Amino acid sequence: MKIKKILAMNWTEISQGFGVGVGFINFYVLYYSWHISWGISFAIALGLGYLASIFLEDYIGDKFDKSNAEKLSAAVEQFEEK
Repeated sequence: MKIKKILAMNWTEISQGFGVGVGFINFYVLYYSWHISWGISFAIALGLGYLASIFLEDYIGDKFDKSNAEKLSAAVEQFEEK
């Protein structure tokens, strides 16, 4: 339960870190394995890393926000019943 709270609180930083990781992996594959020039590899890796972080922040971040909203509304309903 505590891990879920940490993930929910720091989700923006986690998704940005994941995007950086995706960018590094893409750069390595494009530059060292496929021998594409470093400028093109860097541009593609930067774009794909950015898209990965945006996807994670929007898609999974919305799930965290939805679960937090459900918990909050349940707490309000429980308070109103008393």
